[in-house]
Amino acid sequence: MSEKVITIKDIAARLNISVSTVSRALKNSQEISPQTRQAVQELAKELGYMPNPIAVALKTQKSHMIGVIVPEIVNTFFATVVKSIEKIADKYGYNVLVASSSESFEKEKKNIDIFLANRMDGIILSISRDTTRYEHIRKIQNQGVGLVLFDRTTKELDVSKVIADDADAAFKIVQHLIYGGARRIALITGPEQLSIGKNRMKGYLKALTLNKLEVNSDYIVRANDFSEKSAKKATLQLLELDEKPDAIFGINDDMAIGAIEAIKEKGLRIPEDIAIFGFSNSRRSRYMNPSISTVNQFPSKIGETAAELLFEQIFDPNHSKIVEKIVNSELIVRESSDKSFLQ
Repeated sequence: MSEKVITIKDIAARLNISVSTVSRALKNSQEISPQTRQAVQELAKELGYMPNPIAVALKTQKSHMIGVIVPEIVNTFFATVVKSIEKIADKYGYNVLVASSSESFEKEKKNIDIFLANRMDGIILSISRDTTRYEHIRKIQNQGVGLVLFDRTTKELDVSKVIADDADAAFKIVQHLIYGGARRIALITGPEQLSIGKNRMKGYLKALTLNKLEVNSDYIVRANDFSEKSAKKATLQLLELDEKPDAIFGINDDMAIGAIEAIKEKGLRIPEDIAIFGFSNSRRSRYMNPSISTVNQFPSKIGETAAELLFEQIFDPNHSKIVEKIVNSELIVRESSDKSFLQ
């Protein structure tokens, strides 16, 4: 049998005082005598009274909660971002509710509706793989709720964003592969509507053009998602070409892992026959055989920056500006792309 939820009416009845007196005593109002304040607070503690957050939000117009929606909670990058958001929220006395869209547009939309119904003071969001329409995100803005996008964003929304410098990082990856001797560099990318794919493609193409290498459309493969399975399928397709690529850039680490599985299955060597580069510095990337060259996006910095931008909106909505913050990335070169490891 569940216990009855204690309300301020219960405390008022037990002490034979008014509800308004209890409410003010719980807020430590100086209008209430010290004896009454002490009696109310002690009884509230004894009975296990907890304020109703929704009722408080209705009265104060602040829930002191923010919502965070990520495509995958178990992903190392997103988990680190969330941890950093929670650290900043703690500093401001806020709680964080976290939800996963599981790469689903419908689930992302449902999570936003739930957060708005529960009067979140702000929402931080990374768009799902399946999201191609944005009315549900505009609803956040239309209701005057703070909003920041991070990592996976879109130019179709006029909203504050925090991103890694994807194009620059991709450019440096391809430069690194070219310096290592690669000339037929393939790119395995994901759904075209997401900003991360567009920006990493931009850096890839820029490096090829700058180095006067042919942009061969056969070497650019768009997978249905960002999974190992899709990347493995894409790599097997690349390995059927008459001129196989001598390097593959997967736009995340799971794609790089999928590429490695396909290459090993075909009896080819990494990096001697084909060099591999990933993105995001997942935990698995450092423990694979070979260890995977990747990019550190500094997810802690992304999370902190997104949270600070959101709290600027929450605390001063009339003066906060829409900004795009870019967090610099760094290449982490490991065995999968650097032949010097073989010496």
